[in-house]
Amino acid sequence: MTADEIYFWWAVWLVIATVIVIATAALLIAVVMAAQRILRTARVGLAVVGEIEQNTKAIWQLNDSHKVAEGLLSGAEAILGNAGAIADALAATEEKRVA
Repeated sequence: MTADEIYFWWAVWLVIATVIVIATAALLIAVVMAAQRILRTARVGLAVVGEIEQNTKAIWQLNDSHKVAEGLLSGAEAILGNAGAIADALAATEEKRVA
C-alpha cells in the first residue's frame, strides 16, 4: 500500500468519523430539546392537576352534604309527624267541645 493510498483511506475514515460525530451530536441535541419540551409540558400538566384538585374538592364534600341533608329530612319528617298528631288532638278536642 502506498503512502497516497494510506492518506486517502485515512481521510475517508476521518470524514466517516466526522459524519458519525456530527450525527450523534445532532441526535443528542434533539433528545435534549425533546426532554425540555416534555419538562415544560409536565409543568403545565402539574399546574392543571392542581387546579382540577381545587375545583373538585366540592364534589368530594357532597357526600357530607348528603348526610346532613338526610338528617335534616328525618328531622323535618319527625316535626311533620308531631305537627299532625297535634293537629289531630286539637281537632278531637274541638269536636268534643262543640258536641
